[in-house]
Order: sequence, then C-alpha cells, then structure tokens
Amino acid sequence: MYLKLINDIEYESPFVINEPDNLPVEFDLMSGKEMNVPVSLPLVYTTNAKKGEGLRAFLKGSNTLVSAEFLDLFKKAGATNLQTFPAVIKSTEDGYVWDNYFGLNILGVIECADLEKSKYTEIMPGHYRFKELAIDVTRIPENLLMFRLKEHAPTIIIHYDVGQYLYENDPENEFTGWSVDDIVQ
Repeated sequence: MYLKLINDIEYESPFVINEPDNLPVEFDLMSGKEMNVPVSLPLVYTTNAKKGEGLRAFLKGSNTLVSAEFLDLFKKAGATNLQTFPAVIKSTEDGYVWDNYFGLNILGVIECADLEKSKYTEIMPGHYRFKELAIDVTRIPENLLMFRLKEHAPTIIIHYDVGQYLYENDPENEFTGWSVDDIVQ
C-alpha cells in the first residue's frame, strides 16, 4: 500500500520559504535522476522568519527541502534512493541562518498511474494533475519505498511502512509541514 507525501495544508505558518535562485536549469530535483550538475553549496533558501521562529521540517516543491532530522527518519524507515545537497535557510529579515537542512532528490520516477481509475486533468500529453490518484502497484519495483510519479513529477509516493514510521516517530508533531494523502490502489 502506498501514500502521497504532501505539504500539510493544515499547517499554518506565517513564514514563507523561497527556493534558491540562480540554479542551473539542468539541476532538476524532480527528474528522479542523479544530479551531477555543479552547483554552489550549500543551497540557499530564504525566509521571512527571524531567529527563534520555527520553520517546517518538510517542504515539497521543485527543490524539495527537509530538515536533517526529518531526512534521518526517511533513512531509518528504509528509503535508500535519496540524493541530498546541504542547504541553509537564510532570513531576509535579520540574516539568521538555519543550517540543518538538505535539498532532497528522490531517485526514481515510476510510471504507475492508473488513468482509468484516476480523476485528473491532462496538463499536456503524458502529464496530469490528479484530483484523485489511482496507481497500479504491479508497476512498482519490489522494495521501492519512495519515488516520484512519472505522470506528475511533483507527486512523491511513499510506501505505507514509511508513512507509518514517520507517524510513529513524530508523536508530538515536532516535524511540521508534512502529511500524507490516500491513493486508490
């Protein structure tokens, strides 16, 4: 059984985290391919938060961002197909820098959407925006615990066991900004 890993829409934060500027077009953390493009590290994200204010542990986007602690949960849950890039979040308000983050590249894009059972809008040929996603689990390689969906690369899919591990190891909701959503299977 699989779930979508999503930004928690109920997580209310007055703080915005902006993705790094001036990255090469070839540096594509949604491609599912290993990135060997030279980039300046750490990746620099920006925020309107100030020192002492809490930031989310997970932010899904074209440059997915995770805290070091949240990344550690993925690894402990068994996800091994992860490429990471040291990242910092710099305050545009007071210059404070949070340095315990990583840009996350999930290696692997799997074509497994079941279009007959899904509800979607076709964005362009072969690319969809899903209102309700159904997948064909027989297309997913055995033991693959985390991947991106080929039919919609921003969609991150995790195995139920990974989601369960995340919940069990975040009983106080310390890792903010993440949630899961159901998939028809």
